[in-house]
Amino acid sequence: MMRRNNEASERHAERRRREDEAPRLIATVPNLVSLKLHLQEAKGDVSVAETGHIRHVVVAHAPLLFDMPCRDPACKDGGHDVTSAITRSLKAGETQFEGEHQCTGYVGDGACQRVLRYTATAAYKS
Repeated sequence: MMRRNNEASERHAERRRREDEAPRLIATVPNLVSLKLHLQEAKGDVSVAETGHIRHVVVAHAPLLFDMPCRDPACKDGGHDVTSAITRSLKAGETQFEGEHQCTGYVGDGACQRVLRYTATAAYKS
């Protein structure tokens, strides 16, 4: 159990380091006022109920990093980095957009089957 907690602490520290080193969202998309992400993981075509949530991004302070961990507790080295896709949509001024990303991790000897689906709502200065 101690090893698992240590691994989780290391992942958290690495994520924090990446957030600190990332450019700020407002510097990349200066006319962005608000961003809300509806996030849901699915396994195949079935949504995983406990993974759904809404993330309200604090635009003034947020890093330009949209990298969510996989919510499957058995997944090793997994996650969903949708930074490029979201940045592209924000730079294009899209107010509503969606996408999905296959987890990059492993469960046992096979690839993780989780898929992150997101819907975003953005508002911009006129």
